[in-house]
Amino acid sequence: MRVLIMRFSALGDVALTIPVIEELQKQHPQLELHFLSRSWLGPLFRPLDINFIGVDIDEEFKGFSGLFKLSQKIKRELKPDLVIDLHNVLRTKILSFFWKAGSIPVFTLDKGRAEKKLLTRKENKILKPLKHSAERYAETFQKAGFDLHFEPSFVQGLNYASNKAEGLIDRIKAHKKTIGIAPFAQHQGKTWPVDKMQELLEQLIAKGYSVYLFGGKSEKEYLQKLSSDQEVVNLAGEFDLATELSLISHLQLMVSMDSSNMHLATLAGIPVVSVWGATHPYAGFAPLGNNQDLVVQIPTDKLNCRPCSVFGNKVCFRGDYACLNWINVSDVMEKIDKVMDEQLDS
Repeated sequence: MRVLIMRFSALGDVALTIPVIEELQKQHPQLELHFLSRSWLGPLFRPLDINFIGVDIDEEFKGFSGLFKLSQKIKRELKPDLVIDLHNVLRTKILSFFWKAGSIPVFTLDKGRAEKKLLTRKENKILKPLKHSAERYAETFQKAGFDLHFEPSFVQGLNYASNKAEGLIDRIKAHKKTIGIAPFAQHQGKTWPVDKMQELLEQLIAKGYSVYLFGGKSEKEYLQKLSSDQEVVNLAGEFDLATELSLISHLQLMVSMDSSNMHLATLAGIPVVSVWGATHPYAGFAPLGNNQDLVVQIPTDKLNCRPCSVFGNKVCFRGDYACLNWINVSDVMEKIDKVMDEQLDS
């Protein structure tokens, strides 16, 4: 059976599809799997036996007519037996409409939007853990008739290898205490104050750690201010996604906000200490694998406005971002020491 899976954004959300598809392949090796997404996301899928279809939906297949053109191209060249929509946005709904009109079955992700609104509303929150996004992906395959067992906490890292930056990888391997830090997220509600991050870096250097900073090209100059010490290396915007994943896989630990780097670290198979502010792991975006005890956040009984947002994009109604400012450097350092002590003892 030829199965087309689609999800176009964001990086972290697409990364969360990888472990689910890996399990699908293990449990249903007879399936021929194809993944439709933005071209630059292709490196995420290299460890999988899957045909990645990278497309330009901003230019070549832009708008309603462009999506019609794409739908016909896929139908003509791929001839899928069914489609799995793991995005459920206007763009994928339009593509699904065209395929359904051509008698191709489409099964669509349930995002649980109503539950998330109850979790994040200002008053009378219903504070309970929701299904993890990866579990929702698995359920979409189940709706399509595939018997699929998926357990978020049992996810293992994949082999991301790259022949680039070999000298840097050798440097990482030579140091016994290497940490990656991704200080930024897309929204202020998910970003720890820079002065606290600076203090954390100073403490790590004092303890003999070698630190590698991760971020986008737009953050490169800002991160340069944090990397004045020779033991802090700024990698923002230096490498492509494949090389970055390879570099991450050789680190001992990643410290990240609730951002895509958190999910890249779990794909690469390293522990991740995650810092949470306006958002909350209950919304379904917690790091996969055995990282539940490495979450750093202000308890909701101490700050009952949390979570106020699924994505961290709402302005703080308190005006002080207490959810982030109340997190101390010692809170993060405690989690780092826990992981590193366990690794050095093993």
